[in-house]
Amino acid sequence: MGKKKNLLVNGLVALSMVAPHFAAAQSKAIERPPQFVLLAFDGSYNNDVWQYSRDFSKSYKAKTGADVKFTFFINPSYLLTEEWSSKRHYHAPHKEKAGTSNIGWGDNNKDVALRVDQMNEAFYEGHEIASHTVGHYNGQTWTERQWVSEFAQFDDIIKNLFTYNNMGTTPNGYIDLLFQKDDVVGFRAPQLGFNDNLYRVMSTYDMKKNENGDKVSRFVYDTSQADKEDYWPKKNAYGIWNFPLGQIKEPGAARKWISMDYNFCFRDSARVLSEEPKTLEKTALKANGKVIRNSDRSCLNVISDAQKKKVKANMMNLYRAYFARNYNGNRAPIHIGHHFSSWMSGAYLETFFEFANEVCAKPEVKCVTYKELYQFMNNKSKAYIEALQAGNFSNVDGRQNKSLQLARHLDLSIKAENKGDMLSFSLEGKDADLKGLTKILTVADKTREFDGNVKLEDLRKELQGQENAVVRIAIKDRLKKEIATSTHQLEHIGTADEKIHLENMEDDWIKGDMPGAHKDEHNH
Repeated sequence: MGKKKNLLVNGLVALSMVAPHFAAAQSKAIERPPQFVLLAFDGSYNNDVWQYSRDFSKSYKAKTGADVKFTFFINPSYLLTEEWSSKRHYHAPHKEKAGTSNIGWGDNNKDVALRVDQMNEAFYEGHEIASHTVGHYNGQTWTERQWVSEFAQFDDIIKNLFTYNNMGTTPNGYIDLLFQKDDVVGFRAPQLGFNDNLYRVMSTYDMKKNENGDKVSRFVYDTSQADKEDYWPKKNAYGIWNFPLGQIKEPGAARKWISMDYNFCFRDSARVLSEEPKTLEKTALKANGKVIRNSDRSCLNVISDAQKKKVKANMMNLYRAYFARNYNGNRAPIHIGHHFSSWMSGAYLETFFEFANEVCAKPEVKCVTYKELYQFMNNKSKAYIEALQAGNFSNVDGRQNKSLQLARHLDLSIKAENKGDMLSFSLEGKDADLKGLTKILTVADKTREFDGNVKLEDLRKELQGQENAVVRIAIKDRLKKEIATSTHQLEHIGTADEKIHLENMEDDWIKGDMPGAHKDEHNH
């Protein structure tokens, strides 16, 4: 009995020592934050999208009284042209010769002058201009010196573009950009290709004294990563605020989607082609007579009206789910990143503005620039950010309602195995035994139900001599909705170098590191 008493006393003593620390760790309740919504564009080529964005913001303010401000991550390669050889003023850090760009250039001086007008007017109206590098190269392997070169050339071009282009006054009367380098304080890496060297440079680049007399970098935030949808921003190890895109959980299904249109496009294109293989042959005629074609099966430009409706509905449902969970949860910022391209017959651009129209006038919602989010977050204590992350604030009475109750995200994944002469695709997770699930195989633009096993010999026959291809597995529920998918690369099929990648390619699609995001921008 004495031994038990000693154990009890020792336990109470230990608890008394831990309790104060435990109590201190509990963040105090804070004032409920607004729901920040960040609506941003990568790129800057399409002058029509510049105009539409600005018009939308003004008309929305007039209609609802609510501000909608966009962040434009620009590429100054679109401020240089073939004319006057102005493109020679950009030398990509990893290229031997100057005058190369991963996304092309402005068409001519007239085109650049119109773009300058759009940028200046957008900046004057309160939208933010941020950096997406000059030439849109993936800098994932760049050295510190290469990152410094890219940042310095960005600054140089926006300072000297009128001189470099031998350009006079723009149609709106500008002889320079209204914004200069000190106004550009945020960054998004092309293809979300970041590394530690990027952040080392960002944290020391173009140092200036702040209001306290401390030397700080001009750059204060980065949006080159993706994270869970309820993530409240924190500074990274280099003192730069991390404002990541969201990895959206799909209600009633098992997948995640990154909140960027180009990443949607990969998964949507695979589904569209599995349902309508002849989509690759479709074309569309623009008002100016230009014909738009499907030049890349991984991200389609033109689709049928029926598929466009599906694509829009899927994106809007995911964005609504993302918004509802955060708005009714810990109020973590909503990040939506789109491009100036009208992929999927314009489905993503239309959904972008429809989503903004739906949420930006809601109570306690602020559709702001990234610089404004930074101003809110800056100088917040660690304890305050922890309280935000925990949602340690009061809710609005009646804010929760049945229309916002979302279907559960499923615990389900597809496991791929190579069993010598056969590929096997099985289901794992708590929801793997759901009734009514069917497995769908798509290979060589042919789709069929299957039992989860594929003979490699049959696969080689279906590919009919193709050396490289992809195999796509889709799991559909009893309502025939795709709830899980898995895509696998096959290389050198039927040769001695045959290789089958068991890793799901789609895991990369929610990280963001994807090539070619602007390559068709000139065609839209």
